[in-house]
Amino acid sequence: MIKAAEFMERHGMSANRIDLDVCTKAIYAEMVRGLEEKLDTMPMIATYLRGETDVPKNRKVAVIDAGGTNFRTALVSFTKEGAVIEKLEKHDMPGLHEPADWTDFISHTAQSILPLMDEAEAIGFSFSYAAEITPEKDGRVISITKQVDIRNASGKLLGADLIAELKRLGVPEKKIVVINDTPATLFGGSAPLKKNRYDGFIGLVVGTGANSCCLLPENRIKKLGFKGEEKMLVNLESGYYCGFPQGDFDKEMDENLPDTGHGTSEKMMSGRYLGEICFYALKAAAREGVFSEKAKEFILDMKFFETPIADKWGSGKLPKGIYGEDAVNMVYIIDEIFERSARCVACTLCAIMMLTGDGQNKPACIAVDGSLFKKSRLFRPYLEDCMAVYAEEIMGRRYEFVTVDEATIIGTAAGVLLN
Repeated sequence: MIKAAEFMERHGMSANRIDLDVCTKAIYAEMVRGLEEKLDTMPMIATYLRGETDVPKNRKVAVIDAGGTNFRTALVSFTKEGAVIEKLEKHDMPGLHEPADWTDFISHTAQSILPLMDEAEAIGFSFSYAAEITPEKDGRVISITKQVDIRNASGKLLGADLIAELKRLGVPEKKIVVINDTPATLFGGSAPLKKNRYDGFIGLVVGTGANSCCLLPENRIKKLGFKGEEKMLVNLESGYYCGFPQGDFDKEMDENLPDTGHGTSEKMMSGRYLGEICFYALKAAAREGVFSEKAKEFILDMKFFETPIADKWGSGKLPKGIYGEDAVNMVYIIDEIFERSARCVACTLCAIMMLTGDGQNKPACIAVDGSLFKKSRLFRPYLEDCMAVYAEEIMGRRYEFVTVDEATIIGTAAGVLLN
């Protein structure tokens, strides 16, 4: 066994600790519980949104995309040729670099979409954080994660507060729909597709953060007492799941974050954290003699380590001076952490297919967005391998990954027009 493999195993960081069968069944059981009771670790949030019909054409929606890193606005409509995005603007998310207050966030949001209000008939608000959706399709903030610091946000209503601020600025009241970015991804990925080609639709975001959603008959959401069989979109907030076995460096990183103990699965599999986990692992490996003295000095001198750099190094494009056994050990450590991330995501997707029954007769459409899925050299091949092993061979399910450019923005507009 190479030094790095023994090191990762000793610290509980080996990818194979995420047993596909055991973890999938555990997540499935947590999803069932989340439909039956209020559960912080698998909220299973009813969105009151439906999306199995075609999107209305030639109607304009002002879209807000409050993401884990970026804050974007645009004017969106749909034609026979597809989605049309106009007046797209992008800024850093408030609270990303320094704390912001809720009133500042709402004021920033209102000012950002003010130039779109004359043309837009409605507003779609994609919010990449946990929010309880009301029957009116507003969103009450539960928490803001991904190390974005917006203070006094908990319990606030996104739509009502934004409409009030727009009214103060002289804008007539408009319909607003609040939607999480993961349901928006599902709407965006499925909007141009022929719905009868698929057995069901699943939304997945794996970028800065990680989350998933699916469509379920209303009567499956037992905690809300729904009786109907029409399908409703359910936002799992699966990044809050805490059942994956953590290793030493997950715990070390978590202890140094302001939200210690929360969203541990997101911290094991999303782009916001993978580079940081690699950072802790490489530093420990250097201290414990896995690397040569020269490599040890280089690693211990590193001040930070972001996920794109980790992905590059794990793909074999290593910094100058790292070669031979040092290169083998560095690649091994990074690859294990990325493979482990992919195994966590695969377990989540397979658990959703267990829950919904999707993929038995025709393929399940898995609409995906996020930088880790789209840009990582390491992540997607590992995910596809895990899905081939468990979803296809063991579960006997069929599925297709579907990606669409600007899925969140397009899907938010589609969600408004469909609801």
